[in-house]
Amino acid sequence: MSRVLPPILNWTAESASEFGRGVVTARHQLSRLPLFDDASLAALLDRHDRSLIDVCTMGRDPAARTSWRDMEVCRHLPGHHLIEAVHQTRLWVQVREALNGDSALRPVFNALLDQLKILNPGWAPLRAYGSVVIASPGAQVYLHSDVSETMMAQVRGTQRVLVYPPRDPWVSDEALERVLLGEDHGDLPYDPAWDREAAIAEMGPGSFASWPLHAPHRIEMTGGLSVTLVLEAVTQASLVKNAVLHANGVMRRAGWRPRSSAVHGPGAFAKLALSRGVKLAAAMRREQGEDAAASASLASLERA
Repeated sequence: MSRVLPPILNWTAESASEFGRGVVTARHQLSRLPLFDDASLAALLDRHDRSLIDVCTMGRDPAARTSWRDMEVCRHLPGHHLIEAVHQTRLWVQVREALNGDSALRPVFNALLDQLKILNPGWAPLRAYGSVVIASPGAQVYLHSDVSETMMAQVRGTQRVLVYPPRDPWVSDEALERVLLGEDHGDLPYDPAWDREAAIAEMGPGSFASWPLHAPHRIEMTGGLSVTLVLEAVTQASLVKNAVLHANGVMRRAGWRPRSSAVHGPGAFAKLALSRGVKLAAAMRREQGEDAAASASLASLERA
């Protein structure tokens, strides 16, 4: 497949105004493509790098996030067996970088990304990538916050996405700092009373949704085998916001108490430089550690 028609069907001026600021829903036509039946999904799993496939199970209680379990053994099942397991049990399968990395799906990824750029002038991703998520009816994703700009297109099954405001008490700067420092994966505590403040997107084949950066969200798979295309993007705005939070986290662990998460002004510029410096130093330490390990291995071989 070399060309895909523009996927989104009903983007309005209001959609463009709210994009990145609020929860935006629209319709798309990607579910019409012959790429997401069971046989095609099984073939995708078989040809994809297994290290980029996550298979997890979970309980039924949306507050019991500790029930989330990595089913690593399932990662190596033949594609058709894994799809059958998704039908028969409660599994969530993420095929990371399938949209941007798989030759059959890359035209879909390019069409969606290109159209979103046209529909939202000024939105210019520095990097973008996309996953295919395959999930059982009754599966769920617990409340969490992403550090990239996230949007999704539903192509099979139904799911309910609950999106909460990106601020306390739903998510704190300290929680985001832990994610950006690699201390946490973004999971958040959940209070059922918070659902009163949630924006709810009921998604079926042909549904598209996006929400603001860092907005906490959870997902309930409500009917049929669910197949969702998840697009994640890094923009200049998200890069700066994450750099400020990352720098605040570094300062907090050094005994300072950062007073602002502002993304404008000399303070934000200084924090951007601090964040880059810390990451560069960490990368250099990792490289030196790898070089030392390689040298030690070579020396042991020479002595053998």
